[in-house]
Amino acid sequence: MDTKISTTEHSAPFQRPMVVARIRRDVETPFRISADAGELKALARYLNVDRIDRLSLAGFISATGKVGWRVRGRLVAKLEQSCVVSMAPVPSRHDVEVERRYLPAGHILPEHEVLVTVDDEDTPDPFIHSIDLAQLAIESLVLMIDPYPRAAGAELGEINVSPPGVAPLTGDANQPFASLAILKGGPTQGDG
Repeated sequence: MDTKISTTEHSAPFQRPMVVARIRRDVETPFRISADAGELKALARYLNVDRIDRLSLAGFISATGKVGWRVRGRLVAKLEQSCVVSMAPVPSRHDVEVERRYLPAGHILPEHEVLVTVDDEDTPDPFIHSIDLAQLAIESLVLMIDPYPRAAGAELGEINVSPPGVAPLTGDANQPFASLAILKGGPTQGDG
C-alpha cells in the first residue's frame, strides 16, 4: 500500500517546494514560479485581500557554506484591496528584490562557519528536505500589503460627539493632554 507523506510545513494555498537534494551546490540554479488563477483566488482569501491578479518570483538559489542555501530573486505582485474609508478598490503593484538564507532545521554549525554581525538583517530560516519558494513569495508579499489602504482623495471626516447643550471639543482641545495645558495656565497651589 502506497502512502503519500506531505512534507509541507504550512497550509498556504500556493506551494512550490524545491527539494534541496536535487539542487547542485556548485552552481547557481535559476528558478521561476508563479501562482495560477485558482491559487491566486485562494491566496486572496488566505491573505484577506479583495483580489490578487499576479504573484511571481524569479531568481537563483545557490549554496552557502557547507550546508546552507541562499535564495535571491525578484517578486512581482499585483493585487487589489478595499479602501478603509470609502470601500473603493485600491489597486497596487509591487516589484521588489527579495533575499533569504536557509539552514537545515536543527543543524548546529561550528562557530567558525557562521559569522553573525550587527548588520545582518535576518537569521537563516530552517528547512527540512525542501525550501518552499512560494512561502518566501507569500511572506514577502504580506510585508508589502498596506494594512490601511486608501483610495486617492479618500479622507476621514471629523466626528464631534457631545451631550445636548455642550459644545463639542475641537482642534487642540481634543488632544490627549489638552487638560494639562489648561491646568498649566491656571492658578497654582498656594495662590489665593
